[in-house]
Amino acid sequence: MYQVAVIKADYEGWWLFDGWQNDIDKSYEFSTKESMITFYHELLKDMKNKFHSNIEGKYGMTAFYNVCDMEYCEECEESLQIFYTPVMLKNNEILKS
Repeated sequence: MYQVAVIKADYEGWWLFDGWQNDIDKSYEFSTKESMITFYHELLKDMKNKFHSNIEGKYGMTAFYNVCDMEYCEECEESLQIFYTPVMLKNNEILKS
């Protein structure tokens, strides 16, 4: 099974910290790799229009963010930037481009 998932977290999604699966905000399923890749590229275009900023990191992944999209972290006593990182998956494993 192929999926495109969007990780919403206070870190860029390419870091893939333990438990990153718990940070999946949205997920889309596909029966073929080709349809997943097509959707992934369309999603990247849409996110580039929706978000003011993006940064490219490991594995060719892009994290999107708006500067004012912050969440307060009680443990660290400060507001943290929220990032949205789309990723491609095959059988729940990251496909690195």
